[in-house]
Amino acid sequence: MNKCHICSKEFSKKSNLTVHMTIHTGEKPFKCDTCDKAVRTSYELTVHKRNHSGEKPYSCDTCEKTFSQQSNLVLHKRIHTGEKPYCCDKCEKTFSQQSSLNLHKRIHTGEKQFKCDLCEKTFSQQSHLIHHKRIPTGEKPYSCEICKKSFTKSSDLSRHEKSVRHLKQLESVKNSVPPSTSTSFVDCCEANTKLEIKEEETLDEDPLSIKMEAESVEVIIKEEIKEEEGIESEEFF
Repeated sequence: MNKCHICSKEFSKKSNLTVHMTIHTGEKPFKCDTCDKAVRTSYELTVHKRNHSGEKPYSCDTCEKTFSQQSNLVLHKRIHTGEKPYCCDKCEKTFSQQSSLNLHKRIHTGEKQFKCDLCEKTFSQQSHLIHHKRIPTGEKPYSCEICKKSFTKSSDLSRHEKSVRHLKQLESVKNSVPPSTSTSFVDCCEANTKLEIKEEETLDEDPLSIKMEAESVEVIIKEEIKEEEGIESEEFF
């Protein structure tokens, strides 16, 4: 048996022990010839190179979505099967991913390792901290390709795209575009949302807009607090 002299972990093959040792040494002998990124194993390098080539050799036999890694395909398939093999030993809540369980456990431990450098508010997840920092800047990096509405969180964009209103708007636009028209699909979408955009512009010109924006920020903060208290969303696409 091949045993690590640092952490005492044992391996059946010496080659596996050799790879394991790079965790302790920090050695990354395999280097990408495109971006110079270095990784520990030849397999990691193969997977990384698919980011450049766009290769996704693993395909879901249910919805035909493709992935660059087999592990991602395994996780994705649990969306269809509903399988959640990872269970919390405190409240018995189950998850499809080990990483999601690890994040969930912080609710019980109270661990909040991510801290805002502006207001010192702490969060259990880095993504929550990133969302929090967008409040004062007003940054909304996630935009709907159909109606151009933008969102602070990717989950908000996904919720918008799945909304009944959005789907009805999409269907309406498809039905309203004649095959011979020169008007683009996006232009028609923008025309359908003209009233909504106009309302937003009117709100910006309202003298009370600053007060309303402050109230909006307060709502966002309350939503983040609710998330921190255990309201989690788990998606893997």
